[in-house]
Amino acid sequence: MYAYFRQTLGPFGSSGGEEGAPICEWRIKRNCSLTPRQSLAATTFLIALVALIGVASAVSFGVWLALPFSLIYMLAIGVAFIAYTRHATDGETLRLVPPFMIVEVDDGGRRTVHRMNAARLTVFVDSGDAASVYLCDGWQRIPVGKQLPTAAREEFVRQLRRFIVVGR
Repeated sequence: MYAYFRQTLGPFGSSGGEEGAPICEWRIKRNCSLTPRQSLAATTFLIALVALIGVASAVSFGVWLALPFSLIYMLAIGVAFIAYTRHATDGETLRLVPPFMIVEVDDGGRRTVHRMNAARLTVFVDSGDAASVYLCDGWQRIPVGKQLPTAAREEFVRQLRRFIVVGR
């Protein structure tokens, strides 16, 4: 998992949200080991290999039933590739722009933007089995940090709590 934190300084070196520039920004995204091009190449190679084995089995050994199973297997590989690429860009971007915290959530190709009042914002950690982190503003409750491992999530919560107080 990958988290990136950036603090913006104002024109005179002071930390501030002059002219809409965020005081701080967190970008949390999935750590995908393959680029989309590499993933497509690996999937194409795997599908071609399965097709070659299916055709070779059918022609060489007369096992014609291998062809339908090869086609089903290739279809399953294609579905898995689509599911992987759909969630490869999942992540969250949090921007503290006083008096607001702007949260952009990318999940499965869908982007939602939440705007929360930084003065009323609280960080809530649910100590369940997933140890979820929530940003709460009144009735609005948004889960964040789903992509982070436990140790990084704890540091993320400390940073959020520290900078939310500064931004008030």
